[in-house]
Amino acid sequence: MKNYLNFLEGKARFTAWLLIFFVLLFAVPPLMASEMKQTAKVLGIIVILAISAALWIWRIQTVRRMQRKARVALNLNDRFWLNQHISFYKRLSARDKIIFEDRIGLFLAEIIITEVGKVAPQKSTCLYVASSAVITFWGLPYWNYGELSEVLVYPDNFNEDSAVDHKGVIAGKVHHGGLMDNTMVLSLPSLMKGFLLLDASNVGIHEFAHMLDKADETVDGIPAFMKGEERLIWAALVARELKRKVKQSKFNTYGLTSEEEFFAVLMEAYRENPRRVEKRYPELYAILEEHLK
Repeated sequence: MKNYLNFLEGKARFTAWLLIFFVLLFAVPPLMASEMKQTAKVLGIIVILAISAALWIWRIQTVRRMQRKARVALNLNDRFWLNQHISFYKRLSARDKIIFEDRIGLFLAEIIITEVGKVAPQKSTCLYVASSAVITFWGLPYWNYGELSEVLVYPDNFNEDSAVDHKGVIAGKVHHGGLMDNTMVLSLPSLMKGFLLLDASNVGIHEFAHMLDKADETVDGIPAFMKGEERLIWAALVARELKRKVKQSKFNTYGLTSEEEFFAVLMEAYRENPRRVEKRYPELYAILEEHLK
């Protein structure tokens, strides 16, 4: 998302400079008609060269910024695996399955997946991680994963220092700022469990929901795709629920600890059991449906 916004800002700056060049270019004829013919010729040559250089530079930068790596092609075994292990994929139409597979391939091409303790990650681990990302961002017209560059997959839950030990209780983490700003950490057993038990609890979806939240450079429980007054409405509805602190047996109570965790937990439930969210949080459900259906 950030890369795309930077691209648009760069395009706007280029357009502004292009307008200035054309204004200078149109100033050449009046100068030619006056006593300043030599000045007009020099100015015309400079402006033409500047426009040519600007067009060349902008083209190079545009290709470099927007170019994506070739997608990883999924084979028949991969599709069979997805159908067996990813319920969200299994429920899709034939057309949407093709889109899902395409986005899986793009994710695997652009994001490094490191399975800690192994020379190379298992294919199933990669598919679990990529599926988490695609499911979370499903329905959005632009599904860039921000500045995320690597997903570390640990063999078990970990502690606050991101070290695996027998006291580790953390199943996933997204960093915001610091040296690991572009890194996500997931526990493999917890990741797999999220897809095995459709209990509206999925750590992969949870952490990628934080990426959705983080896309506008703030982690506040309001995803970047919400704008203007809608952000205020969402914030008010969430604040109401956090103030009530009504624990729901069918929802992870961790969502009541903060606005950002509420959104992440809500996304887990929305993606795995949307009817449950519609029944409990109809207003929030309607907003999510408008953007993510």
